[in-house]
Amino acid sequence: MNKLLEFLSRFYWQLGVDLGSRNTRFFIKEGGLVLNEATAVARLKKKVGGRVKFLVFGQRAWEIINREPSQIEVVLPVVSGMVADLPALEELTSHFLKIVLEASGKYPKIFKPTVILAVGSQISEVQRRAFVSVFSQAGIRNVTLVLSAVAGAYGAGFDIEKSGAVMVVDVGYGKTEVSLISLAGVVVSRGIDIGGDDYDEALITYLKMRYGFLIGKNSAEKVKIGGGGIVFGRDLESSLPKSLRVGKEEILESGALLSNKIVRLVKNVLDEMPTEMADEVLKRGVLLIGGGCQFGNLAKMIEEESKINVVVVQDPDKVVVLGCGKLLNNPKLLNMIKIINR
Repeated sequence: MNKLLEFLSRFYWQLGVDLGSRNTRFFIKEGGLVLNEATAVARLKKKVGGRVKFLVFGQRAWEIINREPSQIEVVLPVVSGMVADLPALEELTSHFLKIVLEASGKYPKIFKPTVILAVGSQISEVQRRAFVSVFSQAGIRNVTLVLSAVAGAYGAGFDIEKSGAVMVVDVGYGKTEVSLISLAGVVVSRGIDIGGDDYDEALITYLKMRYGFLIGKNSAEKVKIGGGGIVFGRDLESSLPKSLRVGKEEILESGALLSNKIVRLVKNVLDEMPTEMADEVLKRGVLLIGGGCQFGNLAKMIEEESKINVVVVQDPDKVVVLGCGKLLNNPKLLNMIKIINR
């Protein structure tokens, strides 16, 4: 049977997908990471001929946030890991899927593609089915859901098939999840609606209150990622354009309250941790994944409060989709950890 399935797999594309609030990533078996685009779409506010007209997708749509004309709106169809605008997400997913499949090979496959999709452990059954519906609508034959924390740990190189426990802190764009993983499953998981977007907003508020200087979200994100630098905005007193140099210390100060909340969440999960897992977590430490974990001194703060070694994995923003990609080559493990298969 395994040999038959392996033979048939030559006739359809197998994809791993991380559909995040900030970025969507597609991994294709034997092709690697082939798409990394912003989860955003721009559309006309008024329908044309009774239908919604979508204009641009991905990073191009993201770059016009807060500068779009009055007749256009930019939609973020995934918010805090949940479907916020189903029609927009269906259109965006179909667009990305078309790009991925066109770039993956000259000749089409016989059968429809299959997808392994990573989702958060805190979302409801209704939300999980909504994600399945989005990909089914896009022409995917089979959608298998796995938990982001498990896929992230696997993508980071942790052997999730063994009995050893590990704590995973996933700091995304719209949320943070802290999960204890053992035997390829989640033992305890808690979440909080704090992520990279909130750090951007905190920096905007900080500069506004301290310097009377207003910047946009894209500018806040860029200076935050760069760890400081010159940012352009508007002086609130004169209403004139102005530039300001923002230092790393100011970025850290602006997000300190948010980081403290994440640290408290980690401590709460440690309080719920079964006693038998304590020794294993102490040995293996805490894995920090997700694009939001790269900013500030979050790893240092968690270490100081928990007295546990914290490891920021390599390419933390990509480990979830890389884990989905590795699962494409390990159907036995995938069968163990899947939560929905449609």
